[in-house]
Amino acid sequence: MRFIAAPAALLALAAACGPSNPPPEGQPAPGPPTQRGTRGQVPLDTLRRNTVIENARPDAPARAGMLVVANQQAGSATVVNTTDMQTVATIPVGTGPHEVAVSPDGRWAVVSIYGDRAAPGHSLAVIDLVAPVPAVSRYIELGQYTRPHGVAFVLGGGKLAVTSEATQRLVLVDFATGRVDTAMATNARGSHMVAVRRDGRRAWTANIQDGSVTEFDLDERRTGRTYPAASMDEGIAATPGGSQVWVGSNDAHVVTVLETASTNKLATLEGFGFPYRIGISRSGRVAVINDPVSNRIWVYEVATRGRLAEVDLSKVQGIKAPAGGQPGQEGAGPEGVTFDPIADFAYVTLHGTNQVVALDLTLLQVVGFGPVGAGPDGIAFSPLTPRR
Repeated sequence: MRFIAAPAALLALAAACGPSNPPPEGQPAPGPPTQRGTRGQVPLDTLRRNTVIENARPDAPARAGMLVVANQQAGSATVVNTTDMQTVATIPVGTGPHEVAVSPDGRWAVVSIYGDRAAPGHSLAVIDLVAPVPAVSRYIELGQYTRPHGVAFVLGGGKLAVTSEATQRLVLVDFATGRVDTAMATNARGSHMVAVRRDGRRAWTANIQDGSVTEFDLDERRTGRTYPAASMDEGIAATPGGSQVWVGSNDAHVVTVLETASTNKLATLEGFGFPYRIGISRSGRVAVINDPVSNRIWVYEVATRGRLAEVDLSKVQGIKAPAGGQPGQEGAGPEGVTFDPIADFAYVTLHGTNQVVALDLTLLQVVGFGPVGAGPDGIAFSPLTPRR
């Protein structure tokens, strides 16, 4: 988001991976050593019998797939080949594209059209990724449910969960027909981002102005509890089994870890400039926290909540600070994050330099980057490889 009221340093900014078969719930999985030199011994939050179903890609390079990036300022989406980080297609989608979701089979990308200050958006652009050249195949009109922002495929991929910030709703949309199924009240202001459990049956919104989280039972089409999280909370991610949500505060500069069953605060992580976006890998092993004010990507081990890495983008060759950046953002401006569910990689958009970077979660360093459109923000991964 880029329109919210915030302190001066923030005003210019505001307006799942690893092993292919995670262990059952309650069983720890091996991972790289933490800062204390031990391996994760706290049970990870996975789902019983909910294995990763994507093809293991035996005939493709390890880092194979496509990224879809929403370019806010350009009004477009860029499709990137992850093998070489080069552009496959740049697609006009409408004014103010913010977030992206990709269908479970990897074929369809959906981009939320948020609009601008003058005109609120009210649609979703659907991109066909298996077309000879990826292109918008149709638009889903949301009517009264304006300012769509966070978006995710849920309930087996047949539905979309979309936040309508202007109407304080989480809107459930039938993907095939484009019709609104249900609009569930968030009971809070500034419901911007949405996080979903890996099975797509439960969701949570971060409500910026009220500093709260609202949960939803998507099977029952029902709003659940709304409970305190962190002031001016925007970035949000859920662990695969939904036992925790991680929430970033825009003004307190912390990430709060909440236990969803009890709503208790399990931890408060400190030291951020602006934890704008949070992502948790598909296996639940790591959390990536993007901090545009500090120009850093932070990597945490979810099981222990220990910091694994602090990636200072000013020290990465090939990533240069933009000339005349916005107040409080002198660096590359890491924002959106997505994960390869098979290879141990995360991908992060750099709003200030119009790039996307590949972050190796084993080496804990940037290993590649490529160009995208102006003002990249939301990003999603498809396991499909580009057509030749």
